[in-house]
Amino acid sequence: MVKRFSRLKYALETLRTPNSTAAAPDAPAGTVARKFQDYKGGKVKLTYTRSADSKPGQIQKVSILPFYFGGAENSEAIVAQSARAILNSDLSAVRTQCNQKVANFETDAKLSRFIPAKATVFDYGTATTSETSQITGIRYDKKTGNSYTYPFGASATEKTPGEVRKGILAAVTALGTASVSFSDERYRGA
Repeated sequence: MVKRFSRLKYALETLRTPNSTAAAPDAPAGTVARKFQDYKGGKVKLTYTRSADSKPGQIQKVSILPFYFGGAENSEAIVAQSARAILNSDLSAVRTQCNQKVANFETDAKLSRFIPAKATVFDYGTATTSETSQITGIRYDKKTGNSYTYPFGASATEKTPGEVRKGILAAVTALGTASVSFSDERYRGA
């Protein structure tokens, strides 16, 4: 569980008799604490339906220059990219900043122990919907939108992840209705 439930966990702890190791009694029926207690106890089964337009669809191959090799020419690696992210024209500036190339299956390497650096862009637009939490029963506003993951690598002029991230961040900021998070490249040798 994440930090967001820390107050509910504390509320359940306060139900227990001080210095007791026995299980906490049930929280009052119909309360947020009770709904959370039922969730933690496995009495509630959560289901989330995923819309068809949020599924990755077909996977395509692109090439990037891994940072591990210092962005050296002719060290391109073939990585996976969802066709859905490639075809999103609103994020074409982000994709350009990721330094992706068309995969050349004759010259580019297929590194089995390589995981590229990735930029995950959430394009949320301006709409929100009102949802009810399946865990606590509390209503909240949810931003609607889609998430796209772009592998990125070095270029002839941008040799470090930090330099490439600056460009990606600038492209995402220019959109005005998107956010981005990054994950680092991992390579465990040949």
